[in-house]
Amino acid sequence: MRFLRPIVFASLLISFGLQAQTEFRNREFSIVNENDVYLFLGIDRYYSNGMFFNYRFLPKNKKSSKKVIYEVGLAQRFWTPQDLRIINPEAYYRPYAGLLNGNFQVAEFPETYKRISYGIELGVIGKASGAQAFQEWYHKQFGFPQPQGWKNQIPNGFVFNFSLEYNRQFVLVPSRFDLITTSAMQLGNAFVNARQRIDLRFGHLRSLSKSAFVNALIGEGSRSMETHNYFFLGYGLEGVVHNATIQGHAFNANAPHTEEIMPWVRHMRLGWATSSENSTLKVTYNWLSKEVRGRAGRHAYIGLELQLRFVPKRQ
Repeated sequence: MRFLRPIVFASLLISFGLQAQTEFRNREFSIVNENDVYLFLGIDRYYSNGMFFNYRFLPKNKKSSKKVIYEVGLAQRFWTPQDLRIINPEAYYRPYAGLLNGNFQVAEFPETYKRISYGIELGVIGKASGAQAFQEWYHKQFGFPQPQGWKNQIPNGFVFNFSLEYNRQFVLVPSRFDLITTSAMQLGNAFVNARQRIDLRFGHLRSLSKSAFVNALIGEGSRSMETHNYFFLGYGLEGVVHNATIQGHAFNANAPHTEEIMPWVRHMRLGWATSSENSTLKVTYNWLSKEVRGRAGRHAYIGLELQLRFVPKRQ
């Protein structure tokens, strides 16, 4: 989307200005945008847009020898039916839904090839998420069709979720080819699911505890990092128990329109990442099988991510 260009340009200028610094980077800021508009297929449906802002840092006075990274973030996501021009909610393949949440996450690396992360998300679903206002605004700005059904969205409600994830790296060809497994789960009143994924990476690779693949490039060793890049190809399967953006609130059935979930969802992705001492750029193509029973189909979108790393402030 065009409104992101000034942000990306300014971020790159900041990144280049850090080249003269010599201390290792212990803080990182990232911005992610996920949208199907980047496919240039003229579609805007299902998972319509996601914006994520995250700040990562190392804990002070760390006594343990293992690497630990803290993360705080803010995210806004929204979902829409197959065609924004449809007025009758009975014709929707998927409900309108907006979600705004903050999160706190801890990532621990007990070994260089293992990662355990856990965190909590708190936020709101419904008009209070700002999704309706944001989509209507940027569609007006860029001449896209105005959505006609936000009045039928999943209503306001408080959401909370706990997340847990375990990653394991298996080296197939040192520094060139590896396999990473990911086991994850979410538990709360917005999402209840469990996922298993396998990713193959090839290119110029680093160990998991020092890789942008799991946002782990800050810390010791980042001072003299060589520019490197890699491709990745992943396949995952998700078992779904509850999804508030499809079924509505877990304890409140007052949504004007809901649908039934698919209990199993497949997820394939293909991506590329390049990293230097100061920054990382990731581009990921995502494909999801049907998430909603009935007429809704599969869906694809592209994610763009920029990470910027910083040195600590001098006392």
